[in-house]
Amino acid sequence: MPIIEVHILEGRSSEIKARAAAAISKAAAEGFGVSIDTVRILVTEHKKDEFYVGGRAGRASDQARLASLMEEDKS
Repeated sequence: MPIIEVHILEGRSSEIKARAAAAISKAAAEGFGVSIDTVRILVTEHKKDEFYVGGRAGRASDQARLASLMEEDKS
């Protein structure tokens, strides 16, 4: 029985999480050669300030946007 952990930033709807879980379950069942009914998905949501990329809080896209704004301010 495959058990898969998914960590995401909070804020996604139940529908989006269900769609992702269905796709992950299908892929895991095919990849492991097991029944889809045996696949378990655990979703853990994290607040934005609990997620770090390159030692800095937030998503990489947020960090890039912030860096761009800081560069504009220097000009």
